[in-house]
Amino acid sequence: MSKEVSKKPGKQPKAKEEKKQTSAFDASSELISRVKKDLAKLNYVTPYKVANSYNVALSTARRILKELEKEGVLVLYSPSRRNPVYILKQ
Repeated sequence: MSKEVSKKPGKQPKAKEEKKQTSAFDASSELISRVKKDLAKLNYVTPYKVANSYNVALSTARRILKELEKEGVLVLYSPSRRNPVYILKQ
């Protein structure tokens, strides 16, 4: 004895909307250039300093600093998992 489940005629399943995830880091080329300009004033820089100065998330600040290290602008002075310290390359 099986029961059949009847659907109500008024309800139709909603079509799932595709949401594109946009990363905040994609559009931050102007942020990277602003950080580059301000690096000359600092003796050292940490992700926490960048996050507070530019009002961005810590993860974004870490990505910015890693990108600047790849470009050769910064050097990793103290490799710490939680709080790496970068200095300006001379």
